[in-house]
Amino acid sequence: MKEHVIAVSVANLWTAPDSSRQVDMPIVGNPADPDRWVHELSHADRLELHENDLLQSQVLFGTTVWEVGKKDDWIKVVVPSQSTPKEVKGYPGWIPAPQLAAPLPKGGRMVEVRAKHSTLILEETGKSIPLSFLTRLPFAGESGTAYTILTPLGPGRVSKSESNLWTNRQKSGAELIACAEQFIGLDYLWGGMSSWGYDCSGFAYNMHLAGGYTIPRDASAQALKGKSIALDQAEPGDLLFFAYEEGKGRIHHVGFYYGNGQMLHAPKTGKQIEILDLADTVYETELSAVRRYWS
Repeated sequence: MKEHVIAVSVANLWTAPDSSRQVDMPIVGNPADPDRWVHELSHADRLELHENDLLQSQVLFGTTVWEVGKKDDWIKVVVPSQSTPKEVKGYPGWIPAPQLAAPLPKGGRMVEVRAKHSTLILEETGKSIPLSFLTRLPFAGESGTAYTILTPLGPGRVSKSESNLWTNRQKSGAELIACAEQFIGLDYLWGGMSSWGYDCSGFAYNMHLAGGYTIPRDASAQALKGKSIALDQAEPGDLLFFAYEEGKGRIHHVGFYYGNGQMLHAPKTGKQIEILDLADTVYETELSAVRRYWS
């Protein structure tokens, strides 16, 4: 398999080469414009991503993918950092070839974006590239106010006030919640894996990643891993899973236990990340499992 890295702010992992629509043009080119894309999507456009099975996931700038197929100007890839029962090598989907670049150096220190968004300034051209929370790129030096990083587009700089040198310190459940709280009010996005929008399991995945834990990509797989916790023993940062048929059917949703009978979650298309009282809601009857990944 041929290795690539993502060469745009965030790449959509499409179900098929013909999944993108006219309204998706801002996100399928290079450069991509995720901010314009999410703001121009209508409610119906957003619903179609799920209802018509158009979008599988997303992949951030600089992330490694492996090529497993090709059709015209589209590359079929797997994303090894996003584990899934769908494919043992990583999450599968299609990405336009211009959004891929040659691999970056491995094994050294990494700079990680910790603000909701940051801006990369390319050294050779001065062009700016918007970056999502948790974008990680190789460290190449630093000045008083900026880190120099290696990118698929050449070396660049990112502000120290919006990033730090990545460490894999594993954080507590309370710290996962504190990180997640900054995204309250962000619009839900089916397949979303960036700070331009998360889906329910993407939100769980990325807040755990920010805390030093790598968990499966989708809710159904997340519910099978981690430590099983009794509901009356749940603590903030644990994951709550919900299933059809009053909790006995297929897993369809995940959120964080927030404490005091509340959940912090990315609900569904048309809603924003919120804190919700579970009592007297459909979630109360559909609660299926509680899992803990943090320690």
